[in-house]
Amino acid sequence: MKEYQVLCSGYSGQGEDLILARVTEPDGALRTGGLRHGSNPSFCCRLGETVYAVSELPDGAAVDACLLREGALLPQGRLELPGRRGLCHLAVIGGALYGSCYESGHFFALDPALTRVLWEYLPAGTPRAHWAQEIGGALYLADLGNDRVYRFSLRDGLPAGEPQALVLPEGSGPRQPLPLDGGAFAVVCELDGMLRFFGADGRCLASLPASGRPGANAPGGACRVGDVLFVGNRGPNTVSAFRLTPGGPARAGEWDAGCWPRHMAALSEELLLVACSRDDAVWLYRWDGETLCKTGALPLHQASCILPLSLSD
Repeated sequence: MKEYQVLCSGYSGQGEDLILARVTEPDGALRTGGLRHGSNPSFCCRLGETVYAVSELPDGAAVDACLLREGALLPQGRLELPGRRGLCHLAVIGGALYGSCYESGHFFALDPALTRVLWEYLPAGTPRAHWAQEIGGALYLADLGNDRVYRFSLRDGLPAGEPQALVLPEGSGPRQPLPLDGGAFAVVCELDGMLRFFGADGRCLASLPASGRPGANAPGGACRVGDVLFVGNRGPNTVSAFRLTPGGPARAGEWDAGCWPRHMAALSEELLLVACSRDDAVWLYRWDGETLCKTGALPLHQASCILPLSLSD
């Protein structure tokens, strides 16, 4: 029987907002520990044995480090980031921590020891910084407010020179870029509900509605499992699947999810976890290659992020 360890985080309520859990096939999830962060740890990432959590605040931002030891999280340090607001995403790229501040519009990079800011970029206009992703050896930044994805060359792990701006349709709201094969990528667009597919040269090759259900949709998180891309649809409250074929992406199905599927992560080619923030739960799905089937749920106040940690047999 396979067992996975995951870290799930959410917006701060009255109890623990960073929780550790074991997920087994096919039995479901068991909470094993956690701690209270207290400042909306809406996104987390990992570098080695250190887990980093954001503080997503309307009037400030910070990054906290915790050491992962024997099934416990041990607080290690914190870096306050004056002048930044709404820190909603954090990723490890090239040995640095890349953050995105939705409210103030800042993208930045930190050293893993949390001692200083290594790089920062504030786009002109009305930026809504949402996501940083490495794709094909370059840095891609999603600016939901300006309808742009910025592509930077990386040199020694940090951005070099000026970015190439990939301009998406007005009002599209690019939220998350996802790497595909050969430097190609997809972009989840929150404001117009579309999923757009790009070649490595930045040319848009296909554009599909993220949901086939009627009504407004503000797509949230997405992830890839083999040749299938999954996206959570906030509004319809579903998970859609798109099969990546030589002829282009093709809709493969859509299934009911909890309320407001904000983020998702695959633990394996059969297990998918979806953070449903307005359900106060992380939903567990089994994927058999054709259908998603809900197998359980893990309670968590305003669940927002799932970070896979380890696998054991």
